Amino acid sequence: MKKFITSKTAIALIILAIFILGQLLGAMAIKHYFIKSKIDEFQPQLTRLAEEISEGKTVTQNDAYFIKAYNVYGDQITIYKKEDSPKNSYDEAEINEFLIEYLPNIIRDKSTVAEIREIPGFTTKALVIGQPIMENNQTAGGIFLLKPARSYVAALNGFDLVFFTTLAIGTIIIVIFLSFFIKEKNQLEQMRKDYIANISHELKSPLASIKALTETLSDRVVTDQARTNHYYNIILKESARLEKLIADLLELSRLQSKKMAFHKTVVDTNQLIKRVSEPFSVLADDMGLQFIITDQVKNLPPTYTNEDRIIQVLTILLDNAFKFTPENGYIEIDATSANKKIEILVSDNGPGISKEFLPYIFERFKQADISHNAVGSGLGLSIAHEIMEQLGEKISVKKSKFRSGTTFTISIKRI
Repeated sequence: MKKFITSKTAIALIILAIFILGQLLGAMAIKHYFIKSKIDEFQPQLTRLAEEISEGKTVTQNDAYFIKAYNVYGDQITIYKKEDSPKNSYDEAEINEFLIEYLPNIIRDKSTVAEIREIPGFTTKALVIGQPIMENNQTAGGIFLLKPARSYVAALNGFDLVFFTTLAIGTIIIVIFLSFFIKEKNQLEQMRKDYIANISHELKSPLASIKALTETLSDRVVTDQARTNHYYNIILKESARLEKLIADLLELSRLQSKKMAFHKTVVDTNQLIKRVSEPFSVLADDMGLQFIITDQVKNLPPTYTNEDRIIQVLTILLDNAFKFTPENGYIEIDATSANKKIEILVSDNGPGISKEFLPYIFERFKQADISHNAVGSGLGLSIAHEIMEQLGEKISVKKSKFRSGTTFTISIKRI
């Protein structure tokens, strides 16, 4: 039972039930006040007529409604002059039998009855209002006003039509919305599980290597010093890899918590590019890669942003490009400038990103999974996306074709 109450389906059903119940209660309340307003319209007239009858006066005929009065014994009281008696096709015997059923409650409780209902002998639904006739503070009988309720019934039927149409449309909209919501939550939950599984794999891999090599060295199975040093180097590399992965996870967690504030200043964009590119120029020579910085990048206007964070984003993009670009390949930094923005483009001729993974490269729970299949789409891209989002800027893949390279673009507000 507890599991059902906390499930997404139960929450959706509760929301839907609350909506329908609220609509029904609202409809009942509106109909109640509608009828009450019509009753209040005739109540003063009925009270006045009751006072006149208790004084022995006769009632003047009114074609708008039909008046009947009875004493405490249920005998009909003559309230019209003979010449003023209403001429109608009503079956008075059936009406009298119907109204007398109300009489005991009116006499006993000295209360008013009022409703719209079918009345035997009356040609249509009628508004029925009844109240006691008082003489010397004693109940002497009851008086009833009957008024054809065609217009009231039509109004209520119209209201019911509007209400049920609104209810149906509202219910359909809520059901559609909730179905999308549940589907999205289920997808997010599955993505979270996949993410945890992949991160667990990423953490397990270097730990397994470190453990295996450490056990080998501890058991002194390897005695050759050169081989021992090689094992130590592998342990150091795996430790650094593990440290980097944990640091990325912590950085991503901090960014996604939205608790970090980025201070923006006017930035010399040309100096920013220089700071980013210098270390990679040296790396390009060592790796036999062509590192191109176009003239457009060397002549960019000042920008308004957080310099350190833009450097971090460009470093992530360049690091991915260098990591996956084959020997004798190229990496290029280019730029375009418009009225309010500049765009910095980082391109390579590496293996690219397959079409099936391209829509997911920045998603939080897809990164680890895609990193086994696509270029430059590990946790770094998720970090870059979060940074640009919190700076109020954009990062995107301008173009990418499997085995034909990739171009990432970031936008920055210019001065």
